[in-house]
Amino acid sequence: MSAVAPATGRLSRGLLFAAALCAGTTVANIYLAQPIIGPVAETFGVSAQTAGIVVTTAMLGYAAGLLFVIPLGDSLDRRKVVGVLSVLTAALLVGSSLAPSLPVLAVLGGLAAVTTVVPQVLIPLVVQLADPAQRGTAMSWVQAGLITGIMGARVLSGQLAGLLGWRSVFAVAAALTLVVGLWTVRALPSDGRRDSVDYWSLLRSLPGYLRREPGLRRACLRQAGSFAAFNAVWTTLALVLTAPPHSFTVAEAGLVGLLGLLSAVLAPTAGKLVDRRGPRLVGALGLTVLAFAALVLVLGTTSLTALLIGTAAVPIGLQVGQAANQNAALSVNPDAGGRLNTIFMLSTFLAGAIGSAAGSVAYGAYGWPGVCATALVFLGLGAVGLRRVR
Repeated sequence: MSAVAPATGRLSRGLLFAAALCAGTTVANIYLAQPIIGPVAETFGVSAQTAGIVVTTAMLGYAAGLLFVIPLGDSLDRRKVVGVLSVLTAALLVGSSLAPSLPVLAVLGGLAAVTTVVPQVLIPLVVQLADPAQRGTAMSWVQAGLITGIMGARVLSGQLAGLLGWRSVFAVAAALTLVVGLWTVRALPSDGRRDSVDYWSLLRSLPGYLRREPGLRRACLRQAGSFAAFNAVWTTLALVLTAPPHSFTVAEAGLVGLLGLLSAVLAPTAGKLVDRRGPRLVGALGLTVLAFAALVLVLGTTSLTALLIGTAAVPIGLQVGQAANQNAALSVNPDAGGRLNTIFMLSTFLAGAIGSAAGSVAYGAYGWPGVCATALVFLGLGAVGLRRVR
């Protein structure tokens, strides 16, 4: 496929800021429902467990968006794709704010998650526009926006729901998505005229890239191991925080998660390190930080200091690794960045789901030390991806 694509080296600071802001704003939409399950359950007269279907459909919707929407970025003008997705997401979020029943909310929230994959459309574009020697730095700024959106959404959603009710969460998110999305569209360059490629041909090409590109497979494996370990810990963190001897309230446990914002601050440094030392070495560093965090966290059942240090280190290790691994994956062929990012993110997302489930099972069977041991097993599997590509 040939295309008239934006030239390398045309990534301005203003465009990079717009991409990072848009990434943070839109990725937050996936996590809006997590802190407000209680109020949603009260509104519709169901249990919190039943209301959790809203969170599940959001995760499933995002996975569907990764697979079926992102590849369009290799065929269509990404400027238009971002605009259309922003408008659709805003409309679906407005519908969510007005949902008359739980099933309607679950469906609309899931569909909004399908279309809120804007960050994963922007990242390949940023990689393509950036100078090859600065791709890691450029990508890390967008990832900093992502981390801020993910971590901030949980806190802001809960606070806003407490002040104005849970419906206001979706209404405000709709307004922010529309305004920031359309502003970003104005900042983005057009891809120009691109050759029309059959949509199903784009999807059928995905296995071929994974089969032919060992560098892509190794980057996916490193990130899958890292994200599975992260989710094993992050999913069960509130359980150990709220249990004796720490006995935090749920609100206090949620605030501990804000330590993850440290990784957003360090993201540009990680990106510069990738540009200078290469993704393989930095990927190994990310795995090492995560392993250190898991070992420290083992002491967290009795030591709050160890628990907080480990909690701060886990997202830092994940961010350092992702800066390296996503750079390695997309550098295989920047012109096919949409499809490469689909493979990378989908494998990461699926590994995260496995990690969450494994962490919950390990906590139930062996407690917090079992969770930490599970995380180390996942990191060992990810380390297999450090083998050199011949």
